[in-house]
Amino acid sequence: MQLGKTAEKLQQVGVETLAIVGSKPERARFYFRFRPVRHPVGADPDLITHGAYGVPRSAVTPEIMQAINGVYRNLARELKLEVPDDQARDAVGRLDGFEVTESENAEFQRHQIQFTGQFLVDRDGIVRWSNIECAREGPAGIDKFPTDDELLAAARALAR
Repeated sequence: MQLGKTAEKLQQVGVETLAIVGSKPERARFYFRFRPVRHPVGADPDLITHGAYGVPRSAVTPEIMQAINGVYRNLARELKLEVPDDQARDAVGRLDGFEVTESENAEFQRHQIQFTGQFLVDRDGIVRWSNIECAREGPAGIDKFPTDDELLAAARALAR
């Protein structure tokens, strides 16, 4: 969702965007019917790409779950959902009718907490810039995405 808007801005400075999700292709297609994107998306259910780029994962810890639940509480408030804090995640999830299936629960158990990363890769396949979720801020960095200005500045700096 956010990446789609950013991808359009990056394209204006000559950067193509590709997202990789850790889901089975058929489930990713189904998900994106509910949440369409405007850039290419690849499915990598075994997280081989994440591993190759050094994007870490973590076991589910109370600290990480507290951070994730905080993100959902904040989102529920932004959306003006009047629900108890402990129900924010489910309330947000029900908004668009997309329901988590047993396969997603199984993937979660298998993958645990898979962090995200953003990379600027040059034409020769060399990573020139990267950002890894939680690398700088620990669990406080859960769900934080670089701003468009940060990504555009990095892309412009590499173009020099």
